[in-house]
Amino acid sequence: MQGFAQLLNQMLVEVYHNILRVEEEFLKNNNRINLSIREMHLIECVGMNKEEGKTVSEIAEYLKVARPSVTVAVNKLAKKGYLEKQGCRTDGRIVRVRLSREGRKVETYHRQYHMNMVRAIEAEFDAGEQEVLIRAIVKLNDFFKK
Repeated sequence: MQGFAQLLNQMLVEVYHNILRVEEEFLKNNNRINLSIREMHLIECVGMNKEEGKTVSEIAEYLKVARPSVTVAVNKLAKKGYLEKQGCRTDGRIVRVRLSREGRKVETYHRQYHMNMVRAIEAEFDAGEQEVLIRAIVKLNDFFKK
């Protein structure tokens, strides 16, 4: 089993770095987008609730980072014009974060990029391989959630 463990470790590290590299290239190759990967993921998170937006706490929980870090990032992205902050009508202590018009454009472009990437990967596998791959990734993801 030593061989499996070593190969699995090597593949996990390599896949992780390749995903980051591909994401970085996506952002770098688009001159209109002035965002880091972390900023793009925050925009992606806020975009999941387009109409009502998300609170800083909800974003922090989803991204698994501290609330003060999210507050700093949200303020920075608001200055860049990607996010808007709005007080809750029913509870003045709550601030909702929503995508601005520019934020919606970038989020849509990023989502489309992901769909194109997933479709290209899907084409590499037959139906049986797709099923095995999904089951394996679900198990892997469940392991990392623990």
